Amino acid sequence: MKGDHLMDKLEKFWRDAPGGFTVCSETGVTKNMVLNSIIDGAKDLETLKASVPLCSDDSCASNNPSGEGCSENARILLSIYAPVYEFMKEGHSHDHEHEHDLGCGNKPSASCGSCKLCQ
Repeated sequence: MKGDHLMDKLEKFWRDAPGGFTVCSETGVTKNMVLNSIIDGAKDLETLKASVPLCSDDSCASNNPSGEGCSENARILLSIYAPVYEFMKEGHSHDHEHEHDLGCGNKPSASCGSCKLCQ
């Protein structure tokens, strides 16, 4: 098990990392790909691995920007973003009148199908 300081450092790394940062250098999986998988329902490493290709043995660690294997990178991203997405989804009032919601066509119901939170 990793020390708390190292985990905090890795969490900070992934919070600050741009979307294009590599999670697995062997398969090319990026932070954005993991985040999209979370939006599509991944809540744990097993369901995440079903939707994004991670290497099987974390041999990517020495080439990843984080210095960690893709399984650890994915676990950290899941621990940061899966609860946030669930919270956002539960609290989604479906108010499409705000500028960021214009892609939903200002529809008043949760059936617009255009925004990720409505799907």
